[in-house]
Amino acid sequence: MENHWKELLPVDRFQVYSSGRIQAEELKMVTLLYQPLVGARAYSLYMTLFSENLNGASSHHTLMNQTQLNMQQIFEERKKLEAIGLLKTYRKRIEDDRIFIYELQPILKPEQFFQDDVLSVYLYGRLGKQRYLDVRNRFILTNETHDEYEEVTASFNDVFSSLHESEIRAATDSEIHQSISRNDRAKDMEGNAPAFSEDDFDFNTLVRDLSSFIIPSEVLTESIRESIHRLAFIYQISPLEMSSIVQQAYFRDEQLTPYSLRQEVQRWYKIEKPGQLPRLSERRQKEISVDKNEEELSPQEMMIKTFETISPRALLEKYSEGGRAASADLKLIDSIMFDQKLSAGVINVLIDYVLNTNDMKLIHAHVEKIASQWKRKKISSVREAMELAKAEHKSYQSFKQQKSKTGRPVQQKNVRKDKLPKWMASPKTDKENQPVSETDEKWLEEYLKGL
Repeated sequence: MENHWKELLPVDRFQVYSSGRIQAEELKMVTLLYQPLVGARAYSLYMTLFSENLNGASSHHTLMNQTQLNMQQIFEERKKLEAIGLLKTYRKRIEDDRIFIYELQPILKPEQFFQDDVLSVYLYGRLGKQRYLDVRNRFILTNETHDEYEEVTASFNDVFSSLHESEIRAATDSEIHQSISRNDRAKDMEGNAPAFSEDDFDFNTLVRDLSSFIIPSEVLTESIRESIHRLAFIYQISPLEMSSIVQQAYFRDEQLTPYSLRQEVQRWYKIEKPGQLPRLSERRQKEISVDKNEEELSPQEMMIKTFETISPRALLEKYSEGGRAASADLKLIDSIMFDQKLSAGVINVLIDYVLNTNDMKLIHAHVEKIASQWKRKKISSVREAMELAKAEHKSYQSFKQQKSKTGRPVQQKNVRKDKLPKWMASPKTDKENQPVSETDEKWLEEYLKGL
């Protein structure tokens, strides 16, 4: 957390200006659309600054008394208003004194707000579908020069980070975007959408990765670069992942537009984060968190946790030793994920089972057949999928042992045993046929290291 005393003190003076006239209807937008994103304190600060507009210079100590916020809180809430596009801040030093200009920014028109990739998605995440639709349906100037001032307005991703939470669920991804994007993108934006700095995305890495493919350099226009930064932030996409998405979008239509790039990102996100929406959270300093219960988990529980947290795409790429997953395999995953509506964790068990029992071949017909069976059996958790896979394989092996060309039972030594995933292997047992707990299935620990 940045300390306010380095940037702002109670004795520092400020004056408020408005970049254009703010109407009563626009204040209603601040209340219903922006307040859920920035919170009640930032909203209160905004309304106080709005009331202070053109009232002359005041000290921040006066602002503290008016809002009942301390200096640190005012500093933090001010940055939220800057990041969301409601405020610009300018600073000037006069000897040992500092004076600030707080310039209230034009508020986006409702149709512009709801067509903005960042604001609309995060408002949907904060309000939920029904409330979001209710609010959306309710809404369907001289500039002060600051040549002598240095602009110190915070950018959006200086203040907020994109957090994906599995609690935010929706029926389908297409339903989400239908709710958010009813009309074509609004043109001639008059207000301020959130601005993004480029520090958090290594654009050079993306360009280097694209250089080996036949994509003209002029394709990466300013609007495309801006779209890449915004989408990478919202959906937490790395430069190399974005490179792959850009290629797919370009080769699909032999051109690249912000709209086609956005569509391709949504296809990618369906596979990586099924049923989830990005959610806005305030950016904090990175802390190392340790799961206190991690050491208490058994190897089997660790395997379950791994399947629950890794994406199917990442699992495929682990088996490819870091290579990219084949497009056909990703389409297969996409198909069973949305046609059969299996969870990502269950699909991971299915992928792991089929690869290990079929010489590392992901046989599509076999995968689709098993997925259909698991859907009929209402398999919804990783544990259920693992237990069913074990039971089905045991039944299959028993059937093979009883069948031969002559119809007579086959001796165990003549039966070829499939190579199994290590989580399906039977642990050692003692004389009473109870699981041994000495090194408690070290085989699984080695397996987890590979994932």
